[in-house]
Parts: sequence; C-alpha cells; structure tokens
Amino acid sequence: MQDKMEGNLVAAKFEAGEDVIENLNNLVRKYSITSGFIEMGIGMVKNLKIGYWNVNKYDELYIEERCELVAFHGSIADDKNRFHIHIGVARKDHQLYGGHFFSGVADPLMEVKITKFDAITFTRRYNEKSTLNELEIR
Repeated sequence: MQDKMEGNLVAAKFEAGEDVIENLNNLVRKYSITSGFIEMGIGMVKNLKIGYWNVNKYDELYIEERCELVAFHGSIADDKNRFHIHIGVARKDHQLYGGHFFSGVADPLMEVKITKFDAITFTRRYNEKSTLNELEIR
C-alpha cells in the first residue's frame, strides 16, 4: 500500500492481493482516524463479499471474479463496528451488483480517499426499531 496525508485528507493506493479491510484498518491506525468518511474508491476488487440488509440479517453474495468498482464509500466510527461501507461493482458482462461491503481484495489496484474529522465524533448505537447499529454524530 502507498499512502499520504495532507491536511485531513488521506490518499491511498492498495496493491494487487491486498485485503481492503486490513488496509483501511492500517490507515485508521497510522493516521489516528477515529471519525471520518471514506469518500470514494476506484479500481478493481475480487473475492468480494457483499450484503443486502433484509429486515434483521444480511443476505450475502460472494463474487470471486475481478470486478470494476463503480462506487465505494462509507463512514468510519470510533466503535467496534468501525466501518460502514457500501460498494457497487460491475462484472465483465457489465451487470451491476452492490450492497454493504464485508470484504474483498484489490486486484490489480484500488485508489481510496478518506476525510478525517477532528471536531466531529462518530459512534454507533443499536436501534431496536431499525435493527441496525446506527451512526451517532457528536
């Protein structure tokens, strides 16, 4: 992984074979990011696990083949549920798939931009009505 920070912006390039969540965790530690947004991601991923929230559980889909990223964004909270990321990908037949991002591997690369907040704090709290760990902004 290559990465740099300027002001409150982090730019990173994930190399082929690197685990996306592992790299995001490394960036969060390296730059002390407790709250922020994953603004965008471009590139390609494989071994992708995504989910669709179906009332009280995720319906999961696994895509082994390399896919083109068409969307990648989310939030970073100071919580055990650190990342909430959504992803959209296109397969080689141009079919689009998307949902909640669980895991994936950069292949051949991914470029990511993160905005770090200093005065804004994000945490997550379980909401019985929605059955989700919802973002709280402080």
